[in-house]
Amino acid sequence: MKKTLLSCALLTLGLSSCKDFLTVVPQTERTTANFYNTAADFNTAVVGTYATFKHAGLYGNGAGSLIWLGEVASDNTEYGTPRTTTSVAAYEIDDLNYSLANTYFRDAWLGHYQGIARANAILDHLPAVSFDAALKGQYEGEARFLRAMFYFNLVRLFGPVQLLTTEINDPYGTASIGRSPVNEVYTLIESDLQAAENTLPATITAANQGRASKWAAKALLGKVYLTEQKYALAGAKLKEIVDANVNSLMPNYADAFLLTTSFANNREVMLAVQYKGGQIGQGGNFYTQWTPFAANSPDFGFTNGPGDGVNRPTTSLIAAYPIGDARKAASIALSYTNTSGVVVAEPYPVKFRQTGIIKGESDVDYPVLRYADVLLMYAESLNEQGQTTAAAAPLNQVRTRARLANTTAATQTDMRLALEQERRVELAFESQRWFDLVRTNRFVPVMTAVGKPAQTFKMLYPIPQRETDLNKNLTQNPGY
Repeated sequence: MKKTLLSCALLTLGLSSCKDFLTVVPQTERTTANFYNTAADFNTAVVGTYATFKHAGLYGNGAGSLIWLGEVASDNTEYGTPRTTTSVAAYEIDDLNYSLANTYFRDAWLGHYQGIARANAILDHLPAVSFDAALKGQYEGEARFLRAMFYFNLVRLFGPVQLLTTEINDPYGTASIGRSPVNEVYTLIESDLQAAENTLPATITAANQGRASKWAAKALLGKVYLTEQKYALAGAKLKEIVDANVNSLMPNYADAFLLTTSFANNREVMLAVQYKGGQIGQGGNFYTQWTPFAANSPDFGFTNGPGDGVNRPTTSLIAAYPIGDARKAASIALSYTNTSGVVVAEPYPVKFRQTGIIKGESDVDYPVLRYADVLLMYAESLNEQGQTTAAAAPLNQVRTRARLANTTAATQTDMRLALEQERRVELAFESQRWFDLVRTNRFVPVMTAVGKPAQTFKMLYPIPQRETDLNKNLTQNPGY
């Protein structure tokens, strides 16, 4: 310390101040002091914010927290590996028996706030630079869209959370910030998405696939309104998408997820996490993560085994598909043939299958927003406004594509159950089920019916112990 101070004192003889010297940024390094200057800089920052989708706390390559918290914690899937000391955190989620130190809660918290920090930095620096106005508006819209998505996940997972809206460079800058009320978090989410839908492009080119369009912003805003039970606003927003006829269902359910389906032809997937194989650190491993544990089979592709056993379909989910539902075979394989030619009756997801590749190097993307979800949300918003007959039309579009007859639901209560069922099988393995059960207040009865210890307080996850230890102003959710 003394040597540093002496050096600084001597330097003042030839420099205006030691402080000025210490803040000079080498031209070969990129920091916040010299980075946010050009359109290319902001494009890099925005792409980096999208990259947060691949964080272990979000969709993280087959075993991210949202897959665990959105699927394994529901009646859709279970953990398909032996119970060992290394699988404690996973089985806590499967058993609905949560500890405060569970790594999936920690990763979800950290991953989403990492994305928020990146979005906040873009929004703070953007006003100070000048370049093409339309491009600048797009980058602002993308940052707001992404921040809204991150906060939407957080508020649904944890309830009141820290509301951070500006760049924080101090490593202890959030150490005393407490939790903001849920309504304040939703106010920011709505505001961000309302701004985003006005500045995001209506069309995404193939070169920019994976980026949000105005229709993705409208879809997410519709989902936000639906979650808040603002049914009239949700219906109106989702109707904008339906009436625009920009998006549509693929003729065959499986085609929405196939690698061979071109981006230009896939009008159903409105936003997806992008994966690219080739051993460049961007490949996906959903398929190999989800094939049966320690199993080898030509069915998986000769380079795909052994499987990891994550996210195994439950008997309850398998039974939920009606006879003749085309989505079942496109989503679940009920058995596989091992290398000895023996058929093994163990189910596994095939929705994101890509065989014949190096393990963990898939090109198959993971959908975050789909038009089928829009149609089902639109039907729900209509039904909750008492328009049950009108709600049948968008629901039946989804059922027709699945090769099923029109719904017979005639009352509001029957339609609620019909939509719950339809969302379950249509959106299986897409990290939606837990959120749906909580949103409709059906978590406790549904999970109790399959023998899980569901309790009302578990409709929110605990604040990670790491965070409450570091910040005494972060209170814990009731029940934990």
